Amino acid sequence: KNPNTILSANPLPTSRILVDLEAKEIREKLEEGPYRKKFELQKYEATQPIDIQKLLLKHRPHIVHFCGHGHKTQKIILGGAPGRAKTVDNQGLAQIFALYNHHLRLVVLNACFTDALARSIAETVDYAVGTSKGIGDKAAIAFAGAFYRALGFGKSVRHAFKSANAELALTKTPRSRGIELFVKNGVGEKDSFPGIDERRNVPRRLIGANRVLKTETRFECHITVHKTIQQTVFAHVGR
Repeated sequence: KNPNTILSANPLPTSRILVDLEAKEIREKLEEGPYRKKFELQKYEATQPIDIQKLLLKHRPHIVHFCGHGHKTQKIILGGAPGRAKTVDNQGLAQIFALYNHHLRLVVLNACFTDALARSIAETVDYAVGTSKGIGDKAAIAFAGAFYRALGFGKSVRHAFKSANAELALTKTPRSRGIELFVKNGVGEKDSFPGIDERRNVPRRLIGANRVLKTETRFECHITVHKTIQQTVFAHVGR
């Protein structure tokens, strides 16, 4: 069993975004691939900063996916006190992820203005995705769908990222620029995570044979969704 976690957020005092639709898109695109049964998605609501370590400890994910709002101060926004939103300290969040990098390999921050945080996370986690600009809802959903579809077909993070960007370019999706992939120093171009290694656990006499090989590796993906109401305090266009 090879667990992965996908998290998403849309806290209260922010403008409404389509986090539920993004979760649905991820699930449906994964279902298109032959390795769909290697992924398990779980959905959480109203996640607060204090929930992050609990989820990391409980599920030991390989992938954390955040969809929601990012503030122009380069911080993501989670739920705070009842009826309030809370920006999350970048250094503290990066330290949390670093504690679990023995199983956490990829963090996707599918929100506006998250490139600085993603770059910081990639100092200790193999891969991190963030955006340097404001990203629109349609672009965020399209990127997530194409990215996880490629993973569902057994492709690597690098390949999935290129595939998602190619999809955005092909469809000319507006407000889709500035999505970046950061890779930790020392992670080579040949790293296939989380691509399915069809040579694992196969008798030597079968390696190289002209046949489809399968493994029992399993990916668990958990989705956290935050419900919001429209207020003026963190409200902005996009994510």
